[in-house]
Amino acid sequence: MELVSADASGRPHFTAYLSKYLQENVLPLKVTLKGVHPGSRDAGPCTIVIRLSWQHLGLNSPVSFEPGDLLGVMPENSHDMVSKLLKRLHLDSNFTSFVVQRLMIQKKTLTMAGPREEWVPYENLPPATIYEWFKKFLDITTPPTQLLLSEVSTYATNQTEKENLNLLSQDVGVYEQWKHSNRPTILSFLEAFPSLSIPPEAIISKIPLMKPRYYSVSSCLSMSLPTSVDLIVGVVKFTTEDGSSRNGLCSMYLNEAAVGTIVNAFFRREPGFHLPNDQSDPIILVAPDTAIYPFRSFWMHRKELMKVKQRLGTATLFGGNPTNREATIDTEGQTERQLSLKIGGIEVPIEYLSKADKYVTPDRVIVDDKTTKKIFHYKQVRAFKSSKLVFDASTTFIAYLCSINLQPPLPPNKNRSIVCKHC
Repeated sequence: MELVSADASGRPHFTAYLSKYLQENVLPLKVTLKGVHPGSRDAGPCTIVIRLSWQHLGLNSPVSFEPGDLLGVMPENSHDMVSKLLKRLHLDSNFTSFVVQRLMIQKKTLTMAGPREEWVPYENLPPATIYEWFKKFLDITTPPTQLLLSEVSTYATNQTEKENLNLLSQDVGVYEQWKHSNRPTILSFLEAFPSLSIPPEAIISKIPLMKPRYYSVSSCLSMSLPTSVDLIVGVVKFTTEDGSSRNGLCSMYLNEAAVGTIVNAFFRREPGFHLPNDQSDPIILVAPDTAIYPFRSFWMHRKELMKVKQRLGTATLFGGNPTNREATIDTEGQTERQLSLKIGGIEVPIEYLSKADKYVTPDRVIVDDKTTKKIFHYKQVRAFKSSKLVFDASTTFIAYLCSINLQPPLPPNKNRSIVCKHC
């Protein structure tokens, strides 16, 4: 590796680098509000509400997004995990305080004279300190691949460890079982094989680059919130089969982000999950087996339209968590049902789509006849099919309605489908 001083010229701005790397307009958004969502149960998973603003950027052109769009968030690894990993790799402060202008890695090539090794530049990382690479650009929570296990096995000095690494790298079944049972991070993997002494460049180039995590926006642009966006995020925590604790990378990053923290993110349009252009069209919203947070931006937008007396079509929402039907959704402490009835004119029926195991199946769709009959004065029902699960849920829902002979009076040229989102 080539090292230069920390004030080296040519060091790119990380947000600009991410924009180039992702081919997206990445913005350094600032956390301006954060709190625990009232819908979180004391004994259950934590859900947070976080507001991200671009007002401090003083942009010449306005940032635009629509209800239903996604926010791609670039997470960062925790300081604690990065510090432990650097210590395990025997990288002291003399290494981590310098900017690495260029990382050189060994590459094997075949020539007429036989195999040849040469040092070539690794182009996937910007000039930064090694700490910043591990903190911001390398996904060290992802289990090591079989390729990585194969290449680092030569650095094991313990014969048993070397044999175990070779087995994991060559036997797909053994590897998948190990990955499923232990959910290993790069750190836990290195701790499980203490005889490994790996040069930093040998492992850095094998760790996957950080990828964005996508969340449905939970607010809309309005007079009261013209330069910010809300997210409602469930904080992921789980325990592996061996009893080790693990956290969701991005949800924990957002959970630990204090007010004032800069979060690199970008908006991505989701045209299949938008309200109809004609706001007078009736709609059905379906959130199978989930909370209804992705639809929050819809009814907030409808609330804004109601303020200017725009005519709105009827909106009916089927969704929510079947095990916690009265989960609150906003800081006023209202229930999902109450808030939907109050804001945006969205009617929530009594019955919910239910679940069998993890998947919605035809015999588990529950709709009471009174609500079902009420649906079909609609002239149009729109569709969003983001996954097979959602497609099956919407297809199942339509099949159920047809099975009880409730055909809507739709013109022949109108398609019948359902707006739905699985989160």
